[in-house]
Amino acid sequence: MNSTLQKNYFLIAIIATVALFLSFNFIINKINFSLGIDFTETKTFTLSEGTKKVIADIQEPIKINFIYSRGLSKNIPVIQNYANQIQGVLNRYADLAGNKIELIITEPEPYSDEEDYVERYGVQGFPVDQEGSKVYFGMIASNTTDDIEVVEFFDPSKAGTLEKQLTDIIFKLNRSEKPMIGFLSWVDTTPPMMPNNQLGQGEYTILEELSYFYDFEFLDTDVDSFEGIDLLFVYHPSSIEEKTEYAIEQFILNGGSTVILVDPYFERNNHLEKSSDLKTVFKTLNINYIDQVILDGAQATRLQTQQNITDNTSLQTMLKLNWPEVRGNFINQNENISDGLSLIRLVSPGGLAPLNEESSVNYFPILSSSEATMDLPMKDVLDPIELINNFKPSGVSYDFGVRLTGSAQSNFDNFESKYENHVSESTQDLNVVVFSDTDFIRNAFWARIQKFLNSTVIEQTSDNGSLITNVLDSMTGYQQFINLRNKETPFRPFVVVQQLQADAEQKYLGQEQELQAQLDQTLNQIRNLSSGREGEEVNLSDEQLEELAVFQLEVESTRKQLREVRRNLSKDIDNLANKINIINTFLIPITLIVLMFIIPSYLGIRRRKGRS
Repeated sequence: MNSTLQKNYFLIAIIATVALFLSFNFIINKINFSLGIDFTETKTFTLSEGTKKVIADIQEPIKINFIYSRGLSKNIPVIQNYANQIQGVLNRYADLAGNKIELIITEPEPYSDEEDYVERYGVQGFPVDQEGSKVYFGMIASNTTDDIEVVEFFDPSKAGTLEKQLTDIIFKLNRSEKPMIGFLSWVDTTPPMMPNNQLGQGEYTILEELSYFYDFEFLDTDVDSFEGIDLLFVYHPSSIEEKTEYAIEQFILNGGSTVILVDPYFERNNHLEKSSDLKTVFKTLNINYIDQVILDGAQATRLQTQQNITDNTSLQTMLKLNWPEVRGNFINQNENISDGLSLIRLVSPGGLAPLNEESSVNYFPILSSSEATMDLPMKDVLDPIELINNFKPSGVSYDFGVRLTGSAQSNFDNFESKYENHVSESTQDLNVVVFSDTDFIRNAFWARIQKFLNSTVIEQTSDNGSLITNVLDSMTGYQQFINLRNKETPFRPFVVVQQLQADAEQKYLGQEQELQAQLDQTLNQIRNLSSGREGEEVNLSDEQLEELAVFQLEVESTRKQLREVRRNLSKDIDNLANKINIINTFLIPITLIVLMFIIPSYLGIRRRKGRS
């Protein structure tokens, strides 16, 4: 083969390899988005069956406007990468929905109509430069009846819950009405109401979160019926009136979905709250409620406390035996409402067990203790040191949460003459969940609440919130949400990129600082020349006026140099980004080309050596 043919062959090989690589990337993307095959490590674009069902149930078209300041965020890799993930996932939603989802991408320019539009709907921008330019990274979704859902800002730290966030929005826009939750509470749980009729921030953020999917009616404890209620939530019933307990039982026997939270020791307001119980209802449900605090030595919470020893502060581990952290096998993974949950924090719970093994009520544990337990009356759990010193495991296991189905008989037969609609036995299959703790849904034990821009960001410290959400979803017929996966996206810092960017910034840092110091000095000199006593006119000599003019020219020149330095920095960073993109795009084909020629050449050399 002559040299010309070799050169042509080499050129053709390069072109063919590059074309093959680009075609492969295009095909992979099409497969990812159109056929549902996901080649990403974390299955980023693989949607759950729950999401697919929600998309399939869309009745009227939904418009999704993804708001992303692509140009302004080019130097923010975390935002860039999360934006690519969001757009890819939204493409999957749109592909699955066909013409039922219209996807729009909006990139607001500074001081444009698009910027006014996104801010009018509450999308939050944050400034990124001295000129006041803002990066927007949110979403506006709407249906044909002008219902609107807004994501003010996509938090990259919440990438693992992206699918759930998007599916929740579509579900809300597609649903004509929310199920009604009747909230029957003997303590103050009502958060403040916001102008948009949504629940505001309070101690029970879980109720605020649930209010996006359910309507809440906060009921008076002096009640004798629950008409129009899809699910009854009974919270800490203490000193309950007989007629109210009777109404609860009758609601349950008529097939009403019911969640009950009781507690022997409600840890709030300096332990002044009374314990709670539902003696007659629990008898109907075949539940033996141990209204004493259950200590669990195997699942005790470990708290770090400070200890001063000879002026040195050290950390000491303190066991809270009455605060079980339920983990592992003690969370029933065979129950769909607790499947996949890893940590539930309880606070001075009571115990649950079947009252009679021969019962028509089906009893399914959700949360359980270990056998290293001890039960104590609430007055004896105040001193954690004393609890540890006096702890003697009983070898008995209790349940902290149970699900009940089957049938039951009324224990209020004496009410038959009072109420014409009295039910003596269940008319439908029971649908009841009971927990022996009330504190676990309070913010302090499952969530860290933070403010970001004008939004509330919830960082879950345990799965308590997910558990109660799953319970309501399951009992109201929205099981598809339970199986929405939390996709953990591994955080991979761009250490090489960050270092290169830091080097580029360092190159100009000294110049910028020097020029800024020079500018500040000159401005001070101008101020000194121009200043006088208050109310007095400053008269400058010709020499001073000449000096002032020189200073003003110097200011103008320095500012010009500063702008040039900052422009060069931005240009260098852009060039860096382009180089990285080129490397990422062509590294594989170049490697293939090299291998195409090196390997045959190497093999040829080996053959020649073998012949000689």
